[in-house]
Amino acid sequence: MNWPQTADGERLVHLFSVPAHWFWLDETSDRWVSVFIPYTARQVSHYRRLRAKDGHSDAVVLAYIRASAEREESGGRALERGRMERSVVQEADDDENLASKIDGIDAWLQSRIAIDGFRRRLSIYGGDLDQAVPSAPGILSDGMGYLLLPEKVTESGSCGGGRFFLQLG
Repeated sequence: MNWPQTADGERLVHLFSVPAHWFWLDETSDRWVSVFIPYTARQVSHYRRLRAKDGHSDAVVLAYIRASAEREESGGRALERGRMERSVVQEADDDENLASKIDGIDAWLQSRIAIDGFRRRLSIYGGDLDQAVPSAPGILSDGMGYLLLPEKVTESGSCGGGRFFLQLG
């Protein structure tokens, strides 16, 4: 598959990948979900490009079978490799819980993002991402990144593309 880029041909930067089984597949799946964004270090112009406009942003979400070798084709703008982990939290969840989380109760910084056929599966707090990738502080500002994925997955595990948005408080 081709490296994701904007409609203007700008190569996007790989923000993160997570195993698809975190959302809908069994533990033996080799399918992953990756988010790519327009980003240039020490600039903030990508914030507005990641906001939801008519159900879209300039981010690209791909679901794919993991290859044996990594690729980096963002034109020298790659982020350092960080680490995301999932854990079970026993605390009660509510619509004011702005922690990074998979599923749970939606907590929007701004208005709810509703797109037919999609639902929010991951919320990632910008401060948490700063800890995972310290060389790119403020990549999501102090905002929340929201990963929306299709509600239905085919038998082959294909989900098409998802959507990724940033909301700033």
